[in-house]
Amino acid sequence: MKAVIGAGPAGSYFSYLDKDCTIFEEHKEIGKPAACTGIMTKAIFDLIEIDKEVIVNELKRVRVLGMNNEVVFNLKDREIVVDRAGFDKFLFQKAIDNGVKAKLGHKYIGRKNDELVFKTGNFVKKYKYDNIIGADGPNSLVARESGLMVNRKYWVGKQYSVKMKVDPEEFTVFFGEIPDFFGWIVPENERIARIGVASEKFSGKHFDFLAGKLNVKKKDLIECQSGLIPKYDGAIASKDNVYLLGDAASHVKATTGGGIVYGMRGAKCLAEAFSSGKDYEKLWRAEFGKELWFHLRIREFLNKLDGKDYDEMIGILKKIDLGSYNRDYPFRSLGLLMNPRLFWFFLKHNLFS
Repeated sequence: MKAVIGAGPAGSYFSYLDKDCTIFEEHKEIGKPAACTGIMTKAIFDLIEIDKEVIVNELKRVRVLGMNNEVVFNLKDREIVVDRAGFDKFLFQKAIDNGVKAKLGHKYIGRKNDELVFKTGNFVKKYKYDNIIGADGPNSLVARESGLMVNRKYWVGKQYSVKMKVDPEEFTVFFGEIPDFFGWIVPENERIARIGVASEKFSGKHFDFLAGKLNVKKKDLIECQSGLIPKYDGAIASKDNVYLLGDAASHVKATTGGGIVYGMRGAKCLAEAFSSGKDYEKLWRAEFGKELWFHLRIREFLNKLDGKDYDEMIGILKKIDLGSYNRDYPFRSLGLLMNPRLFWFFLKHNLFS
């Protein structure tokens, strides 16, 4: 038996593709608690068609704000905002409809000999397995007990759904005032937006700063979503008969913290590995390993910049149309990033050192 630990997007999508497995999910309800902004590029449609009911908004523009400068890009391809819990339920149901078995309310607590041990209610249950797929999130127990997580580092994301008037077709990112990441506004509609920040430290303090800047009051806060965002470190994602997917494998864009598409691309690689006998490690590294490395280098570069540097970069971006850039396929539009003006800015700030 293939045991899939975790019914998030990566675990459910792998199960949908592979079929010969059982999903074990800690929570009794799929998709809860939510800990993600839920914004995705068109790359998701290369993997699966999403039910329209799951999509809550479509975005046409992105506004990039520095401390004293800003630029707006019209997106060549609209981006979508999904009901995050609904999206997880959609993928889980696709797996179930394909004949996959599931055990909800099963908290994974470890392996003993050739059995997986779970706590469910007041009981402990054990299941035999042949392969274990760790899709159990950024603090993956599967990864830790298998020795596949060593000195991993994280950002901490904090986000609220907020009552506020917003342009429903435009999302906003804030650079220069959060030292090692950024803040965002992602609209669900013209009355509700998801406002958040991520940072290695003091994310609560940074959220309060952004909320104050936007004049958000406590009465406007609807629901908090927070969680760890793993930093991609290039570590291996498999060992013996253990395989990691998504956040558990740190397959996350270091530039944005997004990991849904990469987690699902990894799931596709793992399903291919099982069906063809190929090596999972080689497949995922060939598919997107260099892309994740590229995101990491860009993040390391951005973290060197201060507010003044960001304003200078935004001034350059005003002369470049990045509306066709897709962060889930960064090499397809690499020429945009190699624009002479931007290239010299990279050189000036030692991107390539």
